[in-house]
Amino acid sequence: MISKNELKLIKSLKVKKYRVREKRFLVEGAKNVLELIKSEYVTDQVLCTKDFYGINERYLKDLNTHIVGEKVLEDTGTFKTNSTCLAVARSEEQTAEDIDKTKQIFALDGVSDPGNLGTIIRTLDWFGFDQLVCSPDSAEFYNPKVINSTMGSFTKVIVCYTDLGKFLSECNLPVYGAEMKGLNLFDSKIDDPSIIVMGSESHGLSEKLKAELDFSISIPRFGEAESLNVATATGVIASYLRIR
Repeated sequence: MISKNELKLIKSLKVKKYRVREKRFLVEGAKNVLELIKSEYVTDQVLCTKDFYGINERYLKDLNTHIVGEKVLEDTGTFKTNSTCLAVARSEEQTAEDIDKTKQIFALDGVSDPGNLGTIIRTLDWFGFDQLVCSPDSAEFYNPKVINSTMGSFTKVIVCYTDLGKFLSECNLPVYGAEMKGLNLFDSKIDDPSIIVMGSESHGLSEKLKAELDFSISIPRFGEAESLNVATATGVIASYLRIR
């Protein structure tokens, strides 16, 4: 039986300062938890319903697993309703040294919305890209909203945070920045490997990073929308890289 102190610790992981202090993060929902268990992340404990355990006993029987009711899952985690599971995993610090510069790299400059970051990670995984470099002011990777939005892809993509300007200047790869007035993406021959930099919807790329760009690219607009969601734009570019 799980203790009140353990539940209190799990609840605290909704807050960034406790995630940093404990070096742990929350994973919720069947898809995310099962992907976590199959990954190289260390799973500290799993809370799940009796039904979920019965279906997935082969994955859970050797873990620190607690059978609990749905109300405990909902009170402890961030989901309004949760009829399956949640888990606590140990966070891993990825650095710029972990980035393979012989492969395509995507980078985010000031993308602060957790849902966008999670969707971008999921999208990159869909198209087979597994490296994402973020500026320090981008959303935190271990934010529950980010993890939830990835639908398990958080285990497949390396995400690191670093001084993006310094990284771009030292990487010795062609750098492409997505901008409203760049060259038409579909007329561009993008090098592989290279770095694709995406900025926030509200501010675009910072002036500091613009100085590091070799090329500016743009997704052509055919309608009246003012702008594209950054996750959608990343998907368009990732798709183009695969079908060009």
